[in-house]
Parts: sequence; structure tokens; C-alpha cells
Amino acid sequence: MAYALIGGLVGLAFAAVEYWMFGALISRASVRGDEGRGPRILDLARKTQLILFPVAGFVVGWMLAGSFGGQ
Repeated sequence: MAYALIGGLVGLAFAAVEYWMFGALISRASVRGDEGRGPRILDLARKTQLILFPVAGFVVGWMLAGSFGGQ
């Protein structure tokens, strides 16, 4: 179970970094005056990644624990 937890935490760390990076892109777009689909889709993508990356990390960690004989 430790591999799955580590995978989930690593996924969360990656999601947090990308959340911040996409936020910077969105703020630069708003400073330029860009409004439309681009910033909205980036906002949706960064919020979705906060859920999908930790889940994917958890699943990959769980699969690694099973293939290495973990519990």
C-alpha cells in the first residue's frame, strides 16, 4: 500500500505544480486582454488535473506494488 500512497502523493505534487503554471498562463492571457475559450479551457484542465494526476499515480503505484510482490 505504500507504493500506491507514494504514487498518489507524487501525482498530487505534479498536479499542484501544473496548477500553478497554468494559473500563470491564464493571468498572462488576462493581462493581454485575451478572453475566450483558451483561458477557460486551461482553467478546466488545471482543475481536472488536480483529480486525475493523484488518481493515476495511485493506480500506477498500486500496480507496481502488485508486480513487485507488495501487499
